[in-house]
Order: sequence, then C-alpha cells, then structure tokens
Amino acid sequence: MTAPEHALAPSSPRSRAARAGRAVLVGLAAISIVAQSALIASAGWAVANPRAVTDAVTVWQYDPTPAISGYATRAAMSERGRFLFYASLPEVVPGDAFDAVCSRDEPDVGVLGCYTLADGRIYLYDITNAELEAFEVVVAAHEMLHAAWDRLSPEEQSALAAPLEEAFAAVGPESELATRIASYEEFDPTSRIPELYAIVGTELAEVPAELDEHYAQFFDDRSVVVGLWQEVEAIFTALEAELDRRGAELDLLAAEIDAEQAAAEQTAAALEADIAAFNERASRPGGYTSQSAFERDRQSLLDRQTALTASIDATNAKVAAYNALVEEFTALNEQAAALDKDLNIDPQRLEPTE
Repeated sequence: MTAPEHALAPSSPRSRAARAGRAVLVGLAAISIVAQSALIASAGWAVANPRAVTDAVTVWQYDPTPAISGYATRAAMSERGRFLFYASLPEVVPGDAFDAVCSRDEPDVGVLGCYTLADGRIYLYDITNAELEAFEVVVAAHEMLHAAWDRLSPEEQSALAAPLEEAFAAVGPESELATRIASYEEFDPTSRIPELYAIVGTELAEVPAELDEHYAQFFDDRSVVVGLWQEVEAIFTALEAELDRRGAELDLLAAEIDAEQAAAEQTAAALEADIAAFNERASRPGGYTSQSAFERDRQSLLDRQTALTASIDATNAKVAAYNALVEEFTALNEQAAALDKDLNIDPQRLEPTE
C-alpha cells in the first residue's frame, strides 16, 4: 500500500496574504470534502468486502521470514498470489509438531501442507532434505491456491469445475494423480474440485485456456512452479522405475532358479537311481560280461554327474547374482523409505516376490 499523498500550498507575498489565505482555505475545504467522500466510499467497500479488508490488514502486519518470501519468489507468485500467501500467515512447522496442525493418519499418504478453513492459515511441513527443497516451493504455491479458492464466490468456483475436470481427464485414469484424487475424495468427498484447483495450477503444464488465464492472476509465470514439480516428480519416477526394474530382474531370476533347482533335483534323483543300478549290476557275478561295457556305463554316469555339477554351479552363480540384486534392491528400498520419511509418509515397503 502506498502512503497517502499530501497537498502542499505554495508560499506567497505578504501583500496578498488575505486573498491567498481565502484561496487556500477554499482549496483545503475542497480537498477535505473529497477526502471525506473517499473515506465514506472506502467504508462502504469495507462493509461489502470484509475478507479483503482483513487480508489487507493481515498482510500489512505480517513480516515474512526469508524462507517464506523465498517460496513466493521461487514459485513466481504474482503480486496477487504473494498477497494471498502472506494473508494466510504461512508458517513452516517442524516435523515433530506438524501433526498438531495438519494431521491425516493414513499409510502411504504424506501431508506436506494445509490451508485451514477455520482461520485461513497456511502451514507448511519443514522438508529438511536438500534434494527435495523444490517440493517446499510447490507445496507453498499449492496452499496459496487453496487460499485463492477460499476467496472465490460460489459462482466463480462453479464456473471453474468443468475446465478443471477437463484438465484432470487429460491426465488419464491410470495416473498417479488419479490415485491421489481418489485418496482425497475418500478422506473428504467434497475435496475433489478444490484439490484439483490447487493441483492443476501447480502440476499440469497443459490446461484449458480459461484456466491458464485464471491462474495468471496468481503467478507471473506458472511454468516455473510446474517445472519445480516436474523436477521433484522426476526423482521419484526414476527411483520407482529402478525399483520396478530390479524387482522384475529378481522375479525373473527367482523363476529361473526355481526351475533349475527342480530340474536338478529330478536329474540327481534319476542319476542316483542309475548309479545304484550300476553298482548292483557291477557287484553281481556275471552282471557285466565285458570290461568295455562296464567302462562305457561307468563313464556315462560320470559324464552325467559332471554335467549335473556344472548345472548346479551355474544355478548357484544365479543364486549369488540374485542375492547381490537383493542387496541392491534393499538399498534402493531404503532410499525410497528415507525419501518418504522426508515427505512425512509412513511408507509401504516394496519387496521382491517370494
């Protein structure tokens, strides 16, 4: 808000003092009338817009921390977006105290921020992992849009529902976003459109033109915050893809090992029976009528035993490879669990198929 302007009267010669004085008085009276009219008009606007007045007073009195102002800057919030953000008295809350202000006890769901409808406050989870710092900016922008939604009229909200659904439909029913929206709705059936409003505005690059125009009120360049979201999303997408790849390798190796072990057991059983038969024949008088026949059968059994040993060694090598992959998979799983913990998620651990 700019400071009020002051009208300054020019100095004049003493001989013109009386007339000049009357002129100044007339001028001051006119200014006074205009000022009073402005005050009356402002009072009427304030009565009609109490939320806006409260917001203005709140922003005037709010002193953002460097972290909070940094979020607004990095998200490329417009003057209006920054105003709504500050009007919500955003506060970064340490993890051990966060559940007291923003709580949702559900496995695999991390709450990183909330906009409280009761008092119009924004609370942000303190993400301490530097690799995920961009996420803090996205969450701040997301919650700012909740504050914006809260200030829209019912008619404005209703008009945005269709384009929001259109933007959401373009993502597809198998997307992570579809799962997330379903989770929101399960928790609160009325949250679908308000959450879409905040998510679409911060995560989707391609949206209907009317939404782009609408969000331009709150961002100087919305692609900035979308880019930050994509940056963070890429971390988890890459990790999930690597877990899926290693998991598939483990499943394939496990199937091969199981099949080879079953075949080896059958081969060993058959070989054991044939060795027993050979020994019985060799020990029986007249069992072998020639040394060549004896040597031929004996060598055949030895060759089969050598082949079985080689097969078992190959399978054991696969078992060693499997165990090494399990260690790598476990390390990736621990990495995923650590990231989840950093995002206030109680993770469901991924395990290779038994």
